[in-house]
Amino acid sequence: MWDNTLPKNRFLRFCVLMVHRCGRHNVATQSAALAFYLLFMIFPFLIFISALLGLLNLNITGMMTVLSDFLPEEVVDLLRMYFTYVTDNPSPQLMVFGLVFSIYFPMRATNSLMAAVRIAYHLGPPKGFITQWIKVLLYTVTLIVTIALTLSLMTFGERALWYTVEHFHLPEFLAKLWVTLRFPVAGAVSFLALFLLYALAQDTIQPLKNICPGVLFSLAAWMAFSWLYSYYANHFSHYSVLYGSIGAVIVVLIWLNLSAFTLILGAEMNGVLISMRKDRLEQGVNIPKT
Repeated sequence: MWDNTLPKNRFLRFCVLMVHRCGRHNVATQSAALAFYLLFMIFPFLIFISALLGLLNLNITGMMTVLSDFLPEEVVDLLRMYFTYVTDNPSPQLMVFGLVFSIYFPMRATNSLMAAVRIAYHLGPPKGFITQWIKVLLYTVTLIVTIALTLSLMTFGERALWYTVEHFHLPEFLAKLWVTLRFPVAGAVSFLALFLLYALAQDTIQPLKNICPGVLFSLAAWMAFSWLYSYYANHFSHYSVLYGSIGAVIVVLIWLNLSAFTLILGAEMNGVLISMRKDRLEQGVNIPKT
């Protein structure tokens, strides 16, 4: 029903509804739970990715340079430490160990995020337990493969292209084009990954207008929050002074919580937009004809 107590302006109405829904759906609590699973996911996943980079003998300098643009220095230093150590000590056994736990903990994180998405869309618990876990497993494996391929392309792709330019006469402009477009490609891959998660959380196939706005908003908000928090952590905060050696862990925890919040916020945004569209339709139907 159209609530006359809400602002008439559509943007203000949207903002008020977002605040109400986030409070009613306990988004802060859901974000904390998702951040908890992400924390347990990140270290075995780092072991797997860094072991993969070590086995492929890939250079991590370019990737760390890109990450330092929008992540706090403490987070980048932590990533660099893991990547450098395992890259210098490649081990297939370590990669297998990381892969096993990189499937279990991401499955828990994926299931937590899907549950939050279903709450945002006002859906009940999944009807089939087995079907739900199959969805979670398939998405988790797909996500791991996608991230591994994306990181490989970002670190190895440029060298491979210039090698083909020199030895196989690939047009040089194609190599330059890939160097320019590889990061937008990574952004497109991230969009598709989050879009797939939002879609798999549904019981039926949703139109694009019910999924795409929230996905775009989540990715944009994540990049904005990450950059702002990175700037704050690097220039104004003194975590290392206050917390000593665990300062980097505190930074990681806060960043994970912000990341989880933005991922859930996109689903809540879609829910608000769907609700507002229904209200406009009902208002149009209820207008008396003259």
